[in-house]
Amino acid sequence: MQERFLPFYGRVASGNVQTVGLWLMHGDEPILESWLIDALKPIWQTGGQLVKRMELYSVKSWHDVIIELSALDLFADNVALIVTGKHKPDAKALDALAKFADEARQGINANHLLWCTSKQDKKALTTKAIKLFDNQGFVIDANVYNEKQRFDLLSLKAREFGLTLDQNAWQLLLSHTEHNLLGAYQVLWQLSLNDDLHITCDRLQQSLQQSSQFDVFGLSDAILAGNHAKALQIIAHLRQTSVAPSIVLWALAKDAQLLLQLQAGKDPHTLGIWQSKLPAYIHSSQRTLQTSANWADALYEIDKNIKGLGQGDVWQLFNALALSLCGVHIL
Repeated sequence: MQERFLPFYGRVASGNVQTVGLWLMHGDEPILESWLIDALKPIWQTGGQLVKRMELYSVKSWHDVIIELSALDLFADNVALIVTGKHKPDAKALDALAKFADEARQGINANHLLWCTSKQDKKALTTKAIKLFDNQGFVIDANVYNEKQRFDLLSLKAREFGLTLDQNAWQLLLSHTEHNLLGAYQVLWQLSLNDDLHITCDRLQQSLQQSSQFDVFGLSDAILAGNHAKALQIIAHLRQTSVAPSIVLWALAKDAQLLLQLQAGKDPHTLGIWQSKLPAYIHSSQRTLQTSANWADALYEIDKNIKGLGQGDVWQLFNALALSLCGVHIL
């Protein structure tokens, strides 16, 4: 069954859903994955499901997933397995997943598989792998297609934080964060730490001005300017103020992807870069031609460590990537 993220998240948050069988969530907004998992954790705990994570390094990884779903565990009767990655299961794995889904529906097992993957287009949604999840469980569309959907998601989180923003404050927030969901959510989180939860445009502007030099947007500005000392200073501040690593990753990944596209010869006017920042992006893409080869690998390694699948220090990895994005030879 195909579902949109927002109504499905509401059902999960209210506990009105059974967490067994096959679920798939696809989209390019990493914060939505975190929101859904956070909402699922108390349900998994109540159901005695031990939460585990696995990364799909190749198609063969699916066979490890099948083994995990069928293995007995000393610490819990059932498992909630979060699988991340783009590789789709082969025919043998599909047969095993279909059997797993049948057993879950019949009540033979109470295990839960949540596969989180990147955005799937219409053609991809018709493949056998996606159709299996569609027919036997849930396919959750976690993409944000327009500003109304983005506003609705942020409004939900504002309510959860107990925040109220007037109309002008909302307009300023969406404009300041360049309509990025993750960045806007971070601002809401910071505002929720204050005693007064009614946010006017003036209050929001004052808060943004106070934090702009040391937030992820200031980090982006420092990187585009090639100011590696400032970039490292901001990363240290973000760590000290307990900013979620996923938010820092979003900021670095956004800039890395735009710079790589410019280096590949893409028309800068088609990439959604704000006109005022276009010269900085173009200059930065030229300056970093000799340091960009390993950015994709570095982002992947950071993502693994954030998900608990690596052994590295996430913040040291951020430092190394930021230096490379500034044009410093290190990676």
